[in-house]
Amino acid sequence: MTDRPPRALLMRRDVLTGIGTGLTGGALTLWAGATLLPKTAVHLPDLSPPAAEPVAPPAPPPLLNWPSLDDLGQNMIERHVTPGLSLSVMKAGTLLYSAGFGNAQLLPKHPVDNRTGFRIASISKQFTAAAILLLMEDGKLRLDDPLARFIPDFPRADIMTLRQLLSHTSGLDDYLSGRHAEMLTAAQTHDYTQTGLLEAIKGADPLFRCPPGMKWVYSNTGFALLGIVVERLSGLPLATFCKERLFGPAGMTRTSIDRLNADDPNVCEGHRANRSLRDGFGQVWPVSASFAGGSGGLRSTSADLCRWHSALMTGKIMQAASLAEMLTPVHLKDGTFAMDRENTHSPGYGLGMRLGFIDGQPFFTHSGRINGFTGQLLSLPFAQLTVAALYNCDGANDGGFFPSHAALREEAVRLGRKA
Repeated sequence: MTDRPPRALLMRRDVLTGIGTGLTGGALTLWAGATLLPKTAVHLPDLSPPAAEPVAPPAPPPLLNWPSLDDLGQNMIERHVTPGLSLSVMKAGTLLYSAGFGNAQLLPKHPVDNRTGFRIASISKQFTAAAILLLMEDGKLRLDDPLARFIPDFPRADIMTLRQLLSHTSGLDDYLSGRHAEMLTAAQTHDYTQTGLLEAIKGADPLFRCPPGMKWVYSNTGFALLGIVVERLSGLPLATFCKERLFGPAGMTRTSIDRLNADDPNVCEGHRANRSLRDGFGQVWPVSASFAGGSGGLRSTSADLCRWHSALMTGKIMQAASLAEMLTPVHLKDGTFAMDRENTHSPGYGLGMRLGFIDGQPFFTHSGRINGFTGQLLSLPFAQLTVAALYNCDGANDGGFFPSHAALREEAVRLGRKA
């Protein structure tokens, strides 16, 4: 397969510049200033003659046989690293590999398959960012609008912008932090209206960590507020807007934002390691999707997530200029890049998307973690390669979980780049 970028996303390497600064300790070298900046999308006319009758699309090619990935996935199940996992690899819009391992639930056992839905937690943030960018394309907002234009009664809304909310530079704290344990426990069994969610967010203490634009502070609060902005401007529930403007165009048929007790037998249970139990895991419950909102309310499959990034890279979701906004690192008020200096894998941040390099090649990604679930979605745009891994385990109480995930991810990237 070719490594030529798709026509609708011609990547420009000359903007991959920046501070290149090493963190103390010497082991961490930051790419820091990179941006994945697409030029203008190119849309060529369809010159093929009209078909006399509708022609069924060709069947997708068979999935590749990658025993090393099979072994790594199965080994995670056998060592009780996770009850189940789903892994997919896509290149140039073609699904190369997609497999499920282990069980979606333990009592009774129900195997993970290609329809199994996982909560994707903070991977959801890029969908909220995309929704905001589409509303920008619709002329309903500007990224540098103050939050007060949309939620005027929120504290300090006049001094923080949508761009700052999208890039974790608003100074807001995190309402989903473990400091708010009582509120999070209640949110496991309640659905929230827009008003109820907004009141819960306002009740979090502390509400702010610093003034806007001063530092990078990861904040679920900011993205929950952005989800509310989407609803107020579109007049639609966030779930409906995403289905119509994001999931549908991307061909995502197994992705949604669910209400509690959604009637879907393919949605799996969340777990946490507990070696005192027979299967080595105890079931745990994440907060409701309506409480996580724009910060982490989606559930999806690994194959659907691959379709999402493929659609982003080929111009099916948004204009090239909007994608450039998403994939360009933001600056703080002092002119330095806003970075997560604790993240050695992808320290840069655009709008709802982490940014980094693998062997000199830029990539964009986001991981997610919520009670009972973990996942990561990663793409190398020059290789047109996407890898998605989802687990029905949150990795707590098991020091081997994240190294095992890293090994699985790295092998998937290696095989995908060679394909």
